Amino acid sequence: MNKIDLRTFRGGAIIDMFDEEMSKVLANIEDENTDARAKRSITITLAIHPDKTRRGASIGMQAKSGLAPVKPVESLLFFDRDEEGQFSAYEDYPGPELPGIAEPENVKTFPKASNGG
Repeated sequence: MNKIDLRTFRGGAIIDMFDEEMSKVLANIEDENTDARAKRSITITLAIHPDKTRRGASIGMQAKSGLAPVKPVESLLFFDRDEEGQFSAYEDYPGPELPGIAEPENVKTFPKASNGG
């Protein structure tokens, strides 16, 4: 019988688990939709459950990563009443399509970007 060694225990399974979670962390760091400076983590847990004789135990191994969440998408809302008099929300610049609001003179409007903004 050999003493337990994490490098060789169950064929190095915990190292494989770590490698898998590290690849998730690296992909999350590279993702432009996350906060670059947010902390990421990898937690490795070994849960050892001895039997009542204290001569044997089962062991569960787990690795999990804590990733940065995707940054929220922000916009502006404007409120007005629609044609039927219902209070409604409108997104972005309140241009002439809103009831009762005229576009200011001498203001140049630009076409919306194709990426939804």
